[in-house]
Amino acid sequence: MSLDNETGLDKPGIRVRSVTGLVAANYFVPRYFVWAVLIANLARIGYEEKTMYMVAYDWRLSFQNTEVRDQTLSRIKSNIELIVATNGGNRVVVIPHSMGVLYFLHFTKWVEAPPPVGGSGGPNWCENHIKAVMNIGGSFLGVPKAVAGLFSSEAKDVAVARYKVIDSFI
Repeated sequence: MSLDNETGLDKPGIRVRSVTGLVAANYFVPRYFVWAVLIANLARIGYEEKTMYMVAYDWRLSFQNTEVRDQTLSRIKSNIELIVATNGGNRVVVIPHSMGVLYFLHFTKWVEAPPPVGGSGGPNWCENHIKAVMNIGGSFLGVPKAVAGLFSSEAKDVAVARYKVIDSFI
């Protein structure tokens, strides 16, 4: 699963890709939901799959290499434009999580930048397409809880690890 040290992309003959669509993040493992409750509640108030879009990207790649290899940034731009167009011009609400918050910030700069490094949306693209951004658990200052977990073996809030740790001490 490691990337080529020179290119930062796939090694020759190796191809690993993210699962796409809403199913990519509804559950992490059985009985441990990630976005399933939010998706279900949005569906209850009238949202449909055509009005929701979940971005899955390969977190192993640099942000720019997600565009080089998979055109992920271009796909985000196209999907947001499609959602806005098919919903009467209503702008989108974006809910990025964890490192996705940083990835989305990169996207906002990329989409308005001119080619060849940007998505050529122009200086008002974000204003015209995005109504609000609701960041959840952004890693702006790193992930300090991870360090505490490494030193203390704390895993009470991690579904799979919790059972592994408990079983190893009982």
